Parts: sequence; C-alpha cells; structure tokens
Amino acid sequence: MPPFRAFIISVTQAPNPCRLRPAIWKWLAFTVNHTESTLVTERCRSQKLRTMTLPTRRTLYRFLQGLVVGLTAYHGSVSFPTWHRPYVMLVEQAIGDVADRLAADIERENPKEVGLWVPEAAKLRFPYWDWAAPKVVTEGFPPVIVNDTVDILLPGSQTATVRNPLSFYVYQGGIPPDFADEETREGTAYFSQWTRSFRHSPSDPNGSTNNEALQAAMIGDRAENVRRQLALLFNVPDGQDPARTWDEFSNTVQESRSDLNLRNTGSLEGIHGLIHGAVGGNGHMATPDYAAFDPFFFLHHSNVDRIIALWEWCYRDYWMGDGYIDPRTNRPAVWTQERGTYAQVYNEQILPTGARGALYPFRLENGQYWNSEQTRFLDADSYPKYYSYDEFLGIKVDQPATAAERRAARTRIYDYYGYNPATAATKTNKASWSHVPVRSSREAGLPELFKEIPNFRIFIVVVRLPEHAFNRSYNFELHYNHGTTSKFIGAVSVFARPDHSPCKACAKRRASGSVIRGAIPLPFSLVNDIIVRSGIDRTNATLETSTADITKCLSGKLVDTAGKVLATAKGGKEAPRVPDDQSASETVVPAEVALYTSAAAEKTDDKKHPVQLFDWQAHNALFPNGWKAEDQEAF
Repeated sequence: MPPFRAFIISVTQAPNPCRLRPAIWKWLAFTVNHTESTLVTERCRSQKLRTMTLPTRRTLYRFLQGLVVGLTAYHGSVSFPTWHRPYVMLVEQAIGDVADRLAADIERENPKEVGLWVPEAAKLRFPYWDWAAPKVVTEGFPPVIVNDTVDILLPGSQTATVRNPLSFYVYQGGIPPDFADEETREGTAYFSQWTRSFRHSPSDPNGSTNNEALQAAMIGDRAENVRRQLALLFNVPDGQDPARTWDEFSNTVQESRSDLNLRNTGSLEGIHGLIHGAVGGNGHMATPDYAAFDPFFFLHHSNVDRIIALWEWCYRDYWMGDGYIDPRTNRPAVWTQERGTYAQVYNEQILPTGARGALYPFRLENGQYWNSEQTRFLDADSYPKYYSYDEFLGIKVDQPATAAERRAARTRIYDYYGYNPATAATKTNKASWSHVPVRSSREAGLPELFKEIPNFRIFIVVVRLPEHAFNRSYNFELHYNHGTTSKFIGAVSVFARPDHSPCKACAKRRASGSVIRGAIPLPFSLVNDIIVRSGIDRTNATLETSTADITKCLSGKLVDTAGKVLATAKGGKEAPRVPDDQSASETVVPAEVALYTSAAAEKTDDKKHPVQLFDWQAHNALFPNGWKAEDQEAF
C-alpha cells in the first residue's frame, strides 16, 4: 500500500471544545489522495456545510463515542434512518472544519508547500465502505480498515508509519470510569480494562483483535447473505401503503405490520445490526453502548446513510407520514415506539415535523432541533444538507429522475447485489419445478402488461426473535445440512443492550417483551438443488411437498456475537423431538421461524422494469419439534 497524505489530529489540535470533545479526533486519519483501497469510497461534500450545534459538550462527546447516557439511538423505530443522518453529517462537518484548519497551519509552517494542502483539505470527504460490494465475498475487509499501522505522507515529502486510526481507537486520558465489563458464563468483554477498541477479542483483560475471525465473519457465504438481504430491500413493488412500507424498510420492530401482511423484504436496520455483530464479535462494535468507540462505526453508518439515500431516491413516495392505518381496526394509528430520550416520554407519538419529530440532540444553526422531514432527500429541492454521494450504477441521488428511471435503477441495484428473481428463473431445472404453482398476474390484479414467471417462486425464511433473550446481542443462524456437511445460509441479528445499560428506552422494550423481525432470502441455487434432488414423483409433487423437502434440510442456531452456541434446532416434522429436560426456555427461543414464498412477474414490454413480487404465501414452521439448549443460558 503506498503512503497517503493524511492529517493525524491530536488532542491539542481539536476543534472548539464547546462543540466537540478533543479526544475523539485522535483516531481519525484524513485521507487526501485516496489510493489505499478501491473499496473505501467517499461521500461528496460541497464547499458549504450547515453548522450544527448541540446542547452541551458532555452530551455530544459521550454521544459520539458511544455511551449514549440516558439516550437511545432510535433503534426499532421509524426514525432509525432519519436520526442517523444528522449524526453522520455532524461527523463529516467537524472533520472538514478541522482538516481545513490543519491544512492552513501546515502551509503557514511550510511556505514551500503552499497550495498543496489547503486545496486537498477542501476536497476531503468522510468515507464509507460498501460492505455488500461483490469484492467483499472473496476479499473481506480491505487492509486500510484492519492493518495495525499505515504509512502517511507528511510535510516536506517525508513519510511516517503510524498507528492506523481506522483500525482501532486508543482512549485519551484513560478508560472512562463508568465503563463496565460485559460478562457471560464463558467469557467477558473487558470494557473497563481495555485501553483501546478491539474486534473479536478473546476473553482476556489485555485484549487483542483476532483479524482471522474478523475476516471470516464478513467473507464468503456470510457476505453473500448480506448482499441478498440488501438486494431484497429494493424489490418492494410500487403502489404500496406509504407509511407501512417505510416502517417495514426502516426498522426491525415494524409497528404497523399485521398478520395479514405476508410480504417480507426485511429492513435496513436488520442488516445494519448484522454488520455490528460481524465486526465486533467479543468486542466494541457488537455492544451498542460501546460500538462508536470502534472507528469502523462511522464508516459503517456512512454506508447505511448511503443506502438510505439510494432507497429514498428509488421510492420517493414511501414515508412515515403522521402515522398509519391500523389494518386490525381500519382506523388511523400513530407511531408510538418507545424512545426514552432525555426529552421524550415512553410511547410518545412520533411525527415527522414539529416538537414530536425532533431528532435529539441535533440542532440547526437557529437553535431548533432537526426533524425527520428535514432529513429527507439530497436533491436541490430538499432541506439543505450540502453533501451527496458518488454516482452508483448510473444513479445520482442528488439529481431529479423520472419514475421510469427510478424503477430501472431498482433493477440494477438488486442485480448488482446478487438477488435477481428474473435471472434466477432462467437457471432453474424446468422439469423439476413444473409442479410449483403460480397465480396468474391477471387474477392477482397486477398492472397491465405484467406477466407471471411460470413455475417459479422465491423462498424467504422469516424470523422473529425476543430482543432481550440473552441480555446482550445475539444472532439466529440458518444452516443447510446435506450428508455430513453444514453450510451457512443466513442470519438475523439482535443488536441489544444488557439490563444494566443506561438506555431507558431499552428498559421499556425489555419490560414489554419486544420482538424484532428479519428475513433471510434462500439462495436460488440452493432451492433449485434441493428441489432437483428431492426425487419425488412430479405427478405427486406440490408446493407443500417442496417446502417440506427444503425445511428438513435446514437447521438453526442461536449464537452470541462471541461465537458461543446457545441453542440449536433441526428442521422438519421428521426431526427428533427435543426432550423436555433439554429444551430451551420459551423466553429465549424464536417467536417464529417459518418459510414464506412469493411468485414473481415481469413487465412484458420493459425488461429493465423491476420484477413484481406477488402472491405471498406462508408455509410451514421450520422447527416444530423444539429447540435444544446448548448452554445454561438457554434453559
């Protein structure tokens, strides 16, 4: 890796302490010429940034560094995407301000380099890393994120090797006194003793980052799962209820969902949680109270914001609004997901504007709080944010587009991320799939010129998990079993705080028994292989026999982010029933793990138009014979 010009900001070079805690900038290297990695891409920031102010110095620095005392990061909420946008904006704004000042200082102290640093600092943008890009499947993390050291270019054309500030953060002034260890029966995250951030650390007071485990968590089949889940977010059809569709996209709680709604396309928050767990392991990123101490946190949330920008560009009409129509009563209902911030009460109504839409603690330059409506869109007609993203697949999120252009972009996006139903349908074994029923597009009431893809369906495993089952973050993992081999398929993550966390909204959700929802798309090739190998007489085959064949090939695990297996289950009705004395407690097992399918239709006169998923059906539960406790925590 060649050296790159960077500004390493020390404690003494911090911004105005009324706005920022100085120590936060110690970890950050400002890249000027970006040759270190093709995987780390940058946001586009205009020359002018809107100034954001915050209530107090203490609130800001604790918030940015992950303690969030008395606050919650709006998880499980329709405000999850909107709240995180000013968060990322503030980080970029502050970095730009400091870089401009440092560049001016360097040129003043090095007259021969006038004109080399200031213009480059003006081009500085906060980076994101697309953790779902195709290269991640084979390459995993780029070196600039994981290497312990990095070479930088200094004034006078000198180079230096320094600690890599994108790999870890060393606490300035000692470990904060209110840090607490997170203990389990078999391991501990020593947050009160670790002097820096770690990823996948062993249970050791000295701590270390296990880069082998880190790469394994984000490569191969695990990367493919993230890609499929992200692609599915862009397979939402037109003409849906705007508020409920936004709810389903934005968060894992999905307050407006009804049992009659069988469409399952997952949520951005759910994918976001998967990345937290994969990067953290037994380390900072996997624990909400400490996640922002890992520099990767900000690269991650920049990419989350980029996905929000793409999704809202594609689906301009889908929005939280003032509430939703409750399908059970057919009456208006308000968003009342728990907050527990320092300014909001539990179950307070959420609105996109006004006092009940305020995104605490972010303030505008006039002293008022940002609201969700102001965060929408990056084009010239939206509330000014002064940044955008680089062009992606021909999509410019800050530029206007026709409805046809937005629809075509959705097709390109889900194809890029590897989950294109139309392409998959051409690769199935036609004879083996001949029994798979598909309702006609006309009977289903699809728009004119849509034609169903015959004898083809997509298969989705829907998972609902108790948020606080194990008093920390954990995952449901789905595996495919064939003979003596087992293959990872996908996961749904619970990104949760323990009961001693100061997060008040989390305490409320724990008391109410909150459940999060996720969707795992089964790989097209895997489903095809199972159906082909089933060997059933096609004259006797039905969709139900195929779903049964698929189910009995699957197994499930509940695993904490350190890799400890807590409970297991075998798929299908033929699996042995778990004895009562080995059964996991009902308080920790999933509320639902079931197979759903959907048909797909193509627009006959426009192959660039996204496929329409329709005729969603719920099928069998995957694990009817119970969950086996593999650890005392599961009893």
